[in-house]
Amino acid sequence: MKNKKKQSGKPTEGMLDYNKNSSAQLQLVRLLSPLVRELVHSMDPQGIEFKIVDYGCGPGINSIEMVKPVIEACLEKFSDTPIVVCHSDQVGNDWNTLFELVSGPDGYVQIAKGIRTEAAIGSFYDQVTSPESVSLGTCIFASHWLSQAIQLDSAGTVWFADLQSDARRIVDRIAQRDWTQFLLQRALEIRAGGYLVVGTLGSVPDTSEKNGIAASGRGIYRAIYVVAQTMADEGLISSESLETFLFSLWFMTADEARHAIVKNTKLAAAYEICRISVEPAPIKTNDIFEDYIEVPGTYAQKYVGYIRAFGDSTLRTHLFGPNCGSSELLDTLMAEFYNRLTHLYEVETNKYACEVWHLVVVLRRK
Repeated sequence: MKNKKKQSGKPTEGMLDYNKNSSAQLQLVRLLSPLVRELVHSMDPQGIEFKIVDYGCGPGINSIEMVKPVIEACLEKFSDTPIVVCHSDQVGNDWNTLFELVSGPDGYVQIAKGIRTEAAIGSFYDQVTSPESVSLGTCIFASHWLSQAIQLDSAGTVWFADLQSDARRIVDRIAQRDWTQFLLQRALEIRAGGYLVVGTLGSVPDTSEKNGIAASGRGIYRAIYVVAQTMADEGLISSESLETFLFSLWFMTADEARHAIVKNTKLAAAYEICRISVEPAPIKTNDIFEDYIEVPGTYAQKYVGYIRAFGDSTLRTHLFGPNCGSSELLDTLMAEFYNRLTHLYEVETNKYACEVWHLVVVLRRK
C-alpha cells in the first residue's frame, strides 16, 4: 500500500451542466413521488410548521421535483400548517441556479403562497439544521459520495467496485463510517414520527464480478479508466497519478445499508426501518441512453455529457490537475480526454453502457 492519504476538495463541487444531464436522477425522483406522498399522508400533525429538507440538493431541478409532491401532499393533509423547504448542500453548489429555478415558472413557489425557502450550507456529514425540526428529509443521488477525496494505490481502476485487498477494505471502512455518520446527523434533525427517504445508486450480488457485486454505472467507470490509461501510455499524464486516482464514492448493497442501522445501538434506537431495497431501474435498466444507440454520435454525446456532469470537477482536481502547470494545459488535457471518451462510445457503443440499480432507504424516526 502506498500514498494512502486524504486529499482536500469536495468531489461534488463544480458539477458541469448537471441540470441538463441528469435524466437518470430524475427517473428516480419520479419513481419516489408516490412514496413520499403516502408518507406525508401517514403522518400526525406537525406543530408550528412542516419542514422539508433535501440533503445534497445540487443545482436544483431534481431537488425541486423531489419536494413538489411532498408540498402537494402536505397541503392536502395539513392545509393550515406553514411549509418550509430547506435545500442543503456544500458551499460550491450552484446556488444561484437553484433559487432561480425555485422561483421560476416550474418552481414550487407557484404551488401555493407562503412557502418559505431556506438554504443550509455545509456537508451533510455534519448537522445542517435545527434539532428535531425536520418533518421529512430526502437525499437523492447524493449519499453515495464519501466525505473526503481519497488517494491510495488503486492501480487498474478508478472506482471502488474493482478495488482489491487492502485498498477495498480501506474504502469500505470509510463508506460504512460515512453512512453511519450521515444517519446519526439526520437522527438529530428529524422529529419523532418524521421520515428520511434516501434514493441513490446501489449494487447487487453478482458472482461474475471481482468482488461478488455488480455496481450501478460499472460501464462508465471502466470507460473512464480505459481512456485515461491510453493517455498515461502516451505520456500525457503520469502513470502514478492514474494508479492513485479514485472516485470517492460507494454504491451500497441492501445488506450494507441495513448493517449500519442494526449494528449501531444509537441508530437502532432512533429509527424504524420501513424499507431498504436495491432494485433495477424500471426503465432503461441496462443502458440509460439506449434510445440513442442507433445514432452513435448522439449516443456518445449523451454519455459524455452525463459523465462531465458528475465527474468533471473530480477528474480535473484529482487526476488531470496534478499533471498540469497551467490552467490552459489542464483545459487541453480535459478536452483530449473527452474527445477520446466520445470516440470510445461511438465505436464501442453499449460495451460501456450504464446499468442502474436503485437503492431506496425509508426510515421513520421513533
